[in-house]
Amino acid sequence: MARPPATALNVDPLLLGLVILAVAVWYWVVRRSTESPSGAQHLALAAAVALLVAIWISPLATLAEHYLLAAHLVQVLILMGPVPALLLLALPRNAGISPRAVPLPLRLAVHPIVAITAVNVAFIAWHVTSVYDAALAHWWLYDVMQATLLLVSVLFWWPIVTPCSPPARALTGFGKLGYIVLATIPQTLGGLLVALAGHVLYPGYGAGPQLVGVGALTDQQIAGASIALVSKIALFAAFWVIFMNLLSTGSDGREDDDGGGGGGGGGSSPRLDAPRPSGLPRWLDDIGDGRTTDEPLPIPVRVPVGSGSRPA
Repeated sequence: MARPPATALNVDPLLLGLVILAVAVWYWVVRRSTESPSGAQHLALAAAVALLVAIWISPLATLAEHYLLAAHLVQVLILMGPVPALLLLALPRNAGISPRAVPLPLRLAVHPIVAITAVNVAFIAWHVTSVYDAALAHWWLYDVMQATLLLVSVLFWWPIVTPCSPPARALTGFGKLGYIVLATIPQTLGGLLVALAGHVLYPGYGAGPQLVGVGALTDQQIAGASIALVSKIALFAAFWVIFMNLLSTGSDGREDDDGGGGGGGGGSSPRLDAPRPSGLPRWLDDIGDGRTTDEPLPIPVRVPVGSGSRPA
C-alpha cells in the first residue's frame, strides 16, 4: 500500500462522520435539556471538536497511521484524555432524563469498575502486534480502532465528570481520586513494556521510511515513554481539580441524587451526613465543614481566705 506524504491531510469519511456525530449528539441533548448551554459548555465543545480535527484530519493523523508510532500514541493520548472529558463537560447538567429511566445496560456501562476495565482492555487489545498491524494495513480498521477508543474513553470519564444528572450512586470525591490513581497503573506498565522492548513490536512502521532520522526502535521507545509519562497529564489535571474542590468545600464530593434528572449547579455543597475517611481527627472534620469551636475560658483560681502574705 502506497504511503501518502507525511504532510498530507487525512480525509477518512468515517472519522469525519464521527466528528459530525459528536456535534449532533450534543445538539440533541441540548434540545432536550431545560437549560441553555453556558458559554463554558460551548467552549468545551469547540475545544473537543478542534482536538478531534487536529488528531483525525491534520497531518498528525497521517504520521500516526503511516510513519511514527510516537505520533500514534500522541494521537491516542489526546483521544482518550482531554477529548472525552471536554465532550462530557459540554453537556448540560439537566438533560431532562431521570437517571433511573436510563436502561440498565447503559447504567452498567458507566459503572466505575466496568468503565475502567473496558478502557484498559480496549487499549491493550487494539495494540496487540497482530491486531495493530492489521489496523495499519486497512484504513477502515484503523478508524474503527479510533472510534472504539473514543467510546470506551467516554465511559471511563463519565464517573469523573458526571455530566447531565448524576447517577443514583455517584462516586465520592475520594472515590474519584482513587479511581484516577488506579487508572494510571496499567498505562505506566504498558508504557514501560513498550519502551524497554529490545525489538520492534510493529513491523508496519519499521518497513516505512525514516523521518528526521528516527529509527523504528527509537520511535518505539519515545512512544513507550509517552504512554508512561504524557498520558498522566489529563488524569493529573482531573485529580488536581477534584482534590482542590475537596479542600475548598470540606465535603466528600459526592453529588446528591435529585431523583428527577435536575443536576443543578456544577458542584456539591458540604453535607454533614456525608461519609468521611476514618482516622481523621474531629477538629479536621470541623474545619472542613466550616465549623469552629470556641476555646474554653480559663478557669478562675480560687484563693482560700487567710492564705498568702499579709501587708505589714
